[in-house]
Amino acid sequence: MLSLSSTLAQLLVAAAATGTAATPDGGLATGRGQDAGFDAARSSTWRLSAKLGKGSPLREALVADLTADAGLGVGEVPLAPAEAEALLDDPRAQLVYGDKTVDIVAPSMLVRQRSGHLDLLKIFLEPERLDAGAKFARAHAPVLDRVETRTGVDREVIVSILMWETRLGTITGDFHAFNAFTSQAFFVDEASGVALSRKAEKALYDPEVQARRIETIRSRARRNLLALVRQCKARGIDTLEVKGSWAGALGYPQFMPASLRWAEDGDGDGRIDLFSFDDSIASVGRYLSENGFKANREQGVWEYNHEAAYVQGVLAYADALKKRLAVPADAGAPARAAKKKSGPVQPAEQVRQVVGRPGDAKPK
Repeated sequence: MLSLSSTLAQLLVAAAATGTAATPDGGLATGRGQDAGFDAARSSTWRLSAKLGKGSPLREALVADLTADAGLGVGEVPLAPAEAEALLDDPRAQLVYGDKTVDIVAPSMLVRQRSGHLDLLKIFLEPERLDAGAKFARAHAPVLDRVETRTGVDREVIVSILMWETRLGTITGDFHAFNAFTSQAFFVDEASGVALSRKAEKALYDPEVQARRIETIRSRARRNLLALVRQCKARGIDTLEVKGSWAGALGYPQFMPASLRWAEDGDGDGRIDLFSFDDSIASVGRYLSENGFKANREQGVWEYNHEAAYVQGVLAYADALKKRLAVPADAGAPARAAKKKSGPVQPAEQVRQVVGRPGDAKPK
């Protein structure tokens, strides 16, 4: 049986300091108890204990889900009740990404996501980005050959997704996945309230759309939170040390924890490591293949990320990359170098991943 241990183990990093001391019972070190200082209108005051304090219905429901034998995904193991309680009492669990959750749930996120994808498309279609994709495709030709033959998924689309998701593995995220999911699962209502207190967001507000988005964000975050914790239990990994994107996506292909069932061993070493390009290529190929790509490539990419501009961008880059790969590796390089624009290159911040995930995209 293949192990996902190295996928998650590679994500372990030092815990980020929250800047707030915590008491053994999970409250803030103010001497006023678990919910001291909580203000729904001020995201800087949000801590997990405000929602999941001992004895709260929300905590009891979460503990019940974490310890249940039913509904387990592939590779998941339920926690013992004492383990679930200890996890929620850990001071590191208190961190809430309040500002980021407000940003995610704000009505303008829909516009910003689409605009961000279109901006990235302009950048990624530049010769330097296409050259990088072609170089990557040639360097990983053996595994791309195998995956393309087995799954029917075009290599250029696989490379394009890795480019869009993490710029070929160079940007994988620095958020604690557990805290990203608990923030979205338990503070999305407060986040929506803060967002809608702003005039610009209120102008974009549609009650029905916003209500659906809130519930989608909440349910998706909870589903992935459960998967993350139970996967970590199975591998003996500290859940609170796993890092990913602000949406909680993991590794080079940015798989959500609930989608690790599609992860695959691409190099035959008996392990699945989404910080390995061979395994990432095989996993993306399998995901697309099993989600309708062969029948309709647009639909397959849509299943990877439910955002039309993302689908457009991924396929546009893939098509341009296919043309670039048809040209011998060194042909045209001098001419492209001569045409290279003068001036500063785009800073890394401008080409970081901006693909939307919670609520409107990234169902994996």
